[in-house]
Amino acid sequence: MDRRDFYRIEDRVHLIKTPIEKHLLSDDPYSEIYDIPRQALLVSQLQSIDNESRDLLRQVGDSNRALGSYLRYMDDKIDLIAKYLVSHDKQISQKESINLSEGGISFYNSTDLPLDSYLHVIMVLFPTYATIAAIGIVKSCEKIEEQPSIYRIGVEFEVLLETDRKQIVRHLRRLQSREIREQSHTSD
Repeated sequence: MDRRDFYRIEDRVHLIKTPIEKHLLSDDPYSEIYDIPRQALLVSQLQSIDNESRDLLRQVGDSNRALGSYLRYMDDKIDLIAKYLVSHDKQISQKESINLSEGGISFYNSTDLPLDSYLHVIMVLFPTYATIAAIGIVKSCEKIEEQPSIYRIGVEFEVLLETDRKQIVRHLRRLQSREIREQSHTSD
C-alpha cells in the first residue's frame, strides 16, 4: 500500500520510539514486553471501556432516562479526572512535531535508523490524551541538510490495532476540520 494513499497532517504529540529486534515483534503493541507508561494508557483504557459499554449505556438510557443521564455524567467526571492526571505528567506533556496518517508516521530524530528496522511507537494525541501503540518498520531515513545531525524518519505501521487506527482517523478528521475553520476565518 502506498503511504500517499492516506491523508497526512502535521501535529504535535508526545512520542516514545523504541527500536526493537525482529524476534521481539508481537501482534499486540500493548504487550507488557514494551514497557508502556501506565499513565499514558489511562485515558485510552477508559475510552476502550466506553466503547465496549456504549450499547449497554444506550439501553439503560432508553429504559431509564434519569439513570442513563447520571451514568453519562459519571463517565464524563471520570474522563475529566483521568485527563487531569495525565495532563499534569511532565513527561507526557513534552511534545514533538510529527507527520501522521493512518498508515504511518514521520518524525525528526537525532540518529539515523536503518531501513527495514523495527520500532515500537507510542503516541499520546492531544487534546484527547488518547494513546496509540504500534509497531512499525522504517521505510525512509533522510539526513536534513540544514541540520546535519538531524534525520527525518518515515515509519509504516506494521502492527496497529483497528481501534487505534480508528482513533487516528478521528484525530486526523478533528485536525482537518480545525484547519478548515481556521482557514475560513483568515479568509473572511
